Amino acid sequence: MSVIRKRRTRKMAAFVAVALSASLIGGGAARAVSGVSPVPAGSYSFTAKIQSDLRACSAVLVAPSWVMTTASCLTEPGQQLVAGPPSRRTTVTVGRTDLSTTAGHVLAVTAVLPHPTRNVALAQVEKPADGVPPVAVGASAAPGEELLAAGFGRTATEWAPDKLHAGTFAVTGVSTDTLTVDGSASAASLCRGDAGGPLLRTGAGQPQLVALHDTSWQGGCLGETDTRRAATEVRVDGLAPWIAASTSNNNYVALSPGGLLLDTRTGTGAPAGLRGANSTTDFPVLGVGGVPAAGVSAVLVDVTAVSPTANTFLTVFPTGSTQPATSSLNASAGEIVSTTQVVRPGPNGRVSVHNPAGNVHVVVEVHGYFTAGAGGGLVAVPHTRVVDTRDGTGTTVGKIPTNGSRTFTFTGGVVPSGATSVFLDVAVVGSTSASFLRAYPEGGADATSVLDYVSGVTSQGVAVKLSSAGRATFFNKGPAVDLVISVQGYVTAAASGGAELRPVPALQVVDTRANGGTPMTARGALFVNLTDPVGISPDAMGGALLSVTTVGPTGSGYLTVESGAGPFATTPDGPVVTSQSVANFAAGQIARTTMVMVRVNDAGPRYATRNIRILNVSGGTTHVIVTLHGWFNRPPTA
Repeated sequence: MSVIRKRRTRKMAAFVAVALSASLIGGGAARAVSGVSPVPAGSYSFTAKIQSDLRACSAVLVAPSWVMTTASCLTEPGQQLVAGPPSRRTTVTVGRTDLSTTAGHVLAVTAVLPHPTRNVALAQVEKPADGVPPVAVGASAAPGEELLAAGFGRTATEWAPDKLHAGTFAVTGVSTDTLTVDGSASAASLCRGDAGGPLLRTGAGQPQLVALHDTSWQGGCLGETDTRRAATEVRVDGLAPWIAASTSNNNYVALSPGGLLLDTRTGTGAPAGLRGANSTTDFPVLGVGGVPAAGVSAVLVDVTAVSPTANTFLTVFPTGSTQPATSSLNASAGEIVSTTQVVRPGPNGRVSVHNPAGNVHVVVEVHGYFTAGAGGGLVAVPHTRVVDTRDGTGTTVGKIPTNGSRTFTFTGGVVPSGATSVFLDVAVVGSTSASFLRAYPEGGADATSVLDYVSGVTSQGVAVKLSSAGRATFFNKGPAVDLVISVQGYVTAAASGGAELRPVPALQVVDTRANGGTPMTARGALFVNLTDPVGISPDAMGGALLSVTTVGPTGSGYLTVESGAGPFATTPDGPVVTSQSVANFAAGQIARTTMVMVRVNDAGPRYATRNIRILNVSGGTTHVIVTLHGWFNRPPTA
C-alpha cells in the first residue's frame, strides 16, 4: 500500500492534518476512529488531544507529565523535530474524552523529545496530569490480532468531533518499525486528527499500548472519496525502556566532594592562561569531576572570577548554543568572587564561559547535577534564617576563625529530617580581606569552595549536601568572619517527595535598565511574572531557580525575594519586610549576582502576574536583573 495522497487543507486550527514523513492520517474516521458511537464516559482517559495554532493530533499519556504522539504531529511538514521547547505554543487536553466538558487537564507542552529512529515523540507537559492513569506499553502485535484504535479525529459526519471515538482493526502485517491494520470488518477508519493516537490491546486487564496511528487511506472519512480502510501504525511495543529513561524525574544528585571542571591557572579542563577580552573557553562537564558521562540534564557549579584586570562579567552557557544576553557572575577589577549557577551541558557534553573585558582567570567547580532515575526532588520553602553566629541563632556566638570550621544542623524546622541537601543563602559578614568557604556533610571533607568572598559583606546562594543527621560543616580559609545563613529549599531523599527541575536556557525576565527604565526605589517592591515567559499556566510553577543581579546601588542593603501572593503589610515608611535577605550589596558596588531558590504562587492562579515579589531593603536605589534558569512544580509536600 502507498501512503495516502497528500492533500492541501485549509488552515482550521481544530482539525488541520499533520503531515508525516510519509503522509499522515489525521482526522477522524468513518463511524469515528471509528466506532459507531463515541467511547463510554471515562474509558481510555489516557488518550489525549494535542494541538498548536497549525494543527491538531491525538496522543496518549505514558507518564504523569508526558504524552506520546507521532513526531510529525509536532513539527512543520518536511522539517525534522528538534529536542527542546516546542517551536509553537502547544497544548494537551488529557483525561477528557468529551472535550465539551471540564474534566481532566489542559496543559501546556514545555519540551519535546523525538525518538532517534521512529516517527515517535514524547511531549512533556507543564505539570502532572493528576488523576489520569498513564497507559502501559504492551507486547508486539501478531498478524490476525484484533486491536482497538482511539482518537479525536474526523468522523464520517463531523469535521472536528468533541468526543473520543474508537474502532476495531485487524493486524494484517508486522514489520520492524510498523504494523499494517484494516478496519473493513468493523467499518472503522482512521482519519485526519487521529494521527498519534493509540492502538491498544484491550483483552483481560488494563489496556496496553501497541502502536501509534501513522498513515491511512481514510476510507469513509468525511470529505474523502477513497473507500479503503487500511492504515499503517508505528510500533512502540519495544520502546518501553526509552520511554522510562526519558520520562524519569529530573532529580538532583549532590556531589561530596565536589569536582574541579576548569582552572585556567593550572590548565585543568582547558589550556592554561589568562582569558582575554571577548574570549570564550569551552571545557568538558560530562564524565568529569564525578558527573556521569550521560543522562545529565544540568549541573550546579561554582564559578569564580580570579583577579580580573578590568571590571567584567562572565557568562556560562551550553557549548554550541547561542550565548545568552545575561551575566552569570559580575566582578570588579582585582576581585576574587564567585557565584553558583545551574547550566545545561551542550550536545557535546561541554560548557562555555565568555569574558567580555580585561584579562581574568576562571575556575569552575561542580557540586551536583540533575539526572533521571537517581537523586531527590526539590522543595522550595519560605526563606528562613537558621544560623547567625553574631547572636547565636542555630549555633554558638562568635566568629569562625582563620582555618576554623563550625558544624550546623539544618533539619528539624522548615527542612524535614531525611533531607539530603539544602539550598542556602550564605552571607559572610565582617571580612577584612578576600578568601573562601568550603562546605560538606558533617564528618566529611571537600577541597572545593562554595563561596569566594571579598572584604565587607558577601552573600551567595549555595547548595550543600547534608549528613544523615541533617548537618553540614563550613570551613573558613580567610580572616575571622561571621556567617548568616538562611534556608531557601531542600532536596528530598526520594524523588516522589519533591519536584523535578525543568532547566531552561538562561531566560532574562526582568532588567530594570531596559528601555531607559528606572531603578528600584528605596524600600520599593517589584512584582515579577515567571510563568508567562516559559508559556505555562500560573498554578503550574511551585518554585524556581533564579540569578538575581543588583546593579549600581546608591545605598547599602539587600533584597528579599519571595512568593508574590501576599498579602503584604505596609507602613508610612514602606512595605514591611517579611522575608530573609538575599543579594547583600554595598553603595557604589558595580554589580553582584546570586543564585536564589524561591517558592512561587503560594496562593495560586489569582496572582498570575505577580509570581514573586522583590523588595529593595536599603536607603538607596538599585537596578535589578532577574534571570530564570529552571523551575519546578508544586511538590506533594509543599
